[in-house]
Amino acid sequence: MDTRRASSSLSLALLTIIFTFMAASGLPDNSADLIAATCNRTPYFDVCMSTLTSRRGSRSADLHGLAAISLDAGIAQAKATLSYARSLSRHDGIANDTYASGCLADCLEEYGEAVDDLHESAGALRRGTYDTVNVLVAGAMTNSDTCESGFGEKPGLRSPLTVRNQYFAKLCSNSIAITGLLG
Repeated sequence: MDTRRASSSLSLALLTIIFTFMAASGLPDNSADLIAATCNRTPYFDVCMSTLTSRRGSRSADLHGLAAISLDAGIAQAKATLSYARSLSRHDGIANDTYASGCLADCLEEYGEAVDDLHESAGALRRGTYDTVNVLVAGAMTNSDTCESGFGEKPGLRSPLTVRNQYFAKLCSNSIAITGLLG
C-alpha cells in the first residue's frame, strides 16, 4: 500500500507542478467567456464546464471564485463518495467478504482524509497560498487512487467505486489546473 501511495504521490506532484506553471494571461473578463476560457485550460473540459456552469455564483465569479467553486465541487463529490461507501459497507454482499469490506474501510478512511484535505485547500485558496492548495488537492487525489488500488490487489475483485473515484480525480485535476492559473 505504501509503494502505491508513493508512486501516486510522485505522479500527482508532477501534475501539480505542470498545472502550477500554466499562465493566466489571455483570460477574458466576461463571466460566460471566463468559464469557457478557464475550462479550456483544464485537462477535462466537459467536466469543468458542467461543474462550473451548474454551480450557483459561477456566472458572476472571477477566476479566484471559479477556483473556489471547483474546490467546492470536489468536496461535495468526496462527501458523496464517502456516504456511498458507508452504505456499501453495510450491504450483505460486501459485509460478508472480509477482503472487500477491508477495502471499503480503507476507502472510508481515505475519503475522510480527502475531505479534510479539500477543506484545508479551500482555506489556503482564501489566503492566496496557491501552492498549498495544489499540494492538498493532489493529496486528495492520492487518497482516491489509494482507495481504488486496494481493490485491484485481489484478482477478480472489482471496485464498486471506480466511476466515482475517476470522476473525483477529474474534478481534482481541474481544480489544480484552475488554481495554477491564479499564480
